[in-house]
Amino acid sequence: MPTRISRDRSLPLDLFADQAVFDLELRQIWQQDWVFAGPLDAVAERGDYFPATIGSQPVIVVRDSDLVVRALANVCSHRGMPLVDAPGNAARFPCPYHAWTYTNDGQLLSVPYTTPDEVDNEAHRLESFRCEVWHALVFVSLNPDVEPIAERLKVLEPYVRPMAIDRLHHDLEGTGAEVWHANWKAVYANAVDSYSNFRVHAETIEPYSPTDAGYYLAGSAHGSVMGGESFERADHLVVALPPSFVAVIYPDAMLWQAFTPIGVDRTAVRIGLASERPTDGTSVHLPGWDAAFVDEDRAIVERLQSNARVRSRPGTLTSLERPLADFHDYLRWRLTDTAPAAPFIAAAPGERPEL
Repeated sequence: MPTRISRDRSLPLDLFADQAVFDLELRQIWQQDWVFAGPLDAVAERGDYFPATIGSQPVIVVRDSDLVVRALANVCSHRGMPLVDAPGNAARFPCPYHAWTYTNDGQLLSVPYTTPDEVDNEAHRLESFRCEVWHALVFVSLNPDVEPIAERLKVLEPYVRPMAIDRLHHDLEGTGAEVWHANWKAVYANAVDSYSNFRVHAETIEPYSPTDAGYYLAGSAHGSVMGGESFERADHLVVALPPSFVAVIYPDAMLWQAFTPIGVDRTAVRIGLASERPTDGTSVHLPGWDAAFVDEDRAIVERLQSNARVRSRPGTLTSLERPLADFHDYLRWRLTDTAPAAPFIAAAPGERPEL
């Protein structure tokens, strides 16, 4: 069924409701590729940690006692109990069930009420996963052989680097999370879809960033970068990193969305904001951020999901939907092992494409 995915047409609606396809995606995408876990600010200090889910695998992202950022299985190696439920700071992770205790680099430190040789501590250390940082964003992969994140995103790097997003400070307390009743592909596709702004976000985004002011810069199955005009501020970038992360980047701020599939028709959506620390005590204002555009997004993808089991013919994608075409290439690459095409460059960094 994934062979029915075309670069030039919309996704067949039944792919949003097919359990077999969803299971394949978990295996081939979410358990094999890089997945956004959270901002580096969440593990700024020694011992800081936060729980995350990579596909269906719970992990702990932690800055250990040696200041190394790691991704450890959030699964006690004794009976499988989750070790942490919320962000915090600790040098040790004691299991809430039988108090098997691990250091924050994954070593099993102590096992109560056992003889010295009864448990092999080294054999019971927490599993560790690939963890890399790209522009102060933490990515995790369950696949030990996945290519480095910097190599994956090298085509996008010249566009992102001048925005200096590493310097921004993430609002950890203000990060929101909710479950949308829609397939993850519908949620991701909506996040890269500026074509709908004039209709779905007519009063929230369109007045500040018009649909016809957006432009495609570069991309491939590995990711896409788009530009757009923003009234009251300089042009912004939209960076899409499948399968789990889309960000709108302004010169002084960034708004991001991250996605985790939790069922064929349910997706956990996190929304975060990063900005410079204002010198006057005020917060950075993003066009539409104080309005209802997130609720509008949720309503439209849930409405689309309600049609996931009807008969339909995939429609032609317009020129404004090139990022969606890149996403389709990503799906075909990951699900059918089709080699991705060479990146398409519409304009060099700092330039706009010719109309």
